[in-house]
Amino acid sequence: MHGHFDCRTPREHCLFRSLFLALLVTSALPLFATAGTFQGRVVEGTKREAGRYIYVAGRGGFMRRVNIQKCRVRFGADVPPSQRVASASESLKDSAEVRVIAEQGKDGEWMASEIVILKLPEVDKARLLI
Repeated sequence: MHGHFDCRTPREHCLFRSLFLALLVTSALPLFATAGTFQGRVVEGTKREAGRYIYVAGRGGFMRRVNIQKCRVRFGADVPPSQRVASASESLKDSAEVRVIAEQGKDGEWMASEIVILKLPEVDKARLLI
């Protein structure tokens, strides 16, 4: 006695199983957040958002607000050890170049899981003279 979905040949069985798995995977995709990696310069936000959000300006002119509350921040290999501070998150300042690994929620907000500081901001020598 054959079950309702039994196939007559192993090839038909494999095809049915493949189609079923493809349908299952594609129907579950909208349930997950969109993962992304992007790079740019940190743009100073408001005092109220400090420590919770940063803004990242990409080369194409796109600006993204990124939630940084639950992410790991580390220095990239190109940041000299002499310029690093104990907590890398303290270096998430205006004009620092960063790479962000994040997920975008249904509400459009980016939630960072990791931020790599690629380049520290240049010291503005003109401001130091004033």
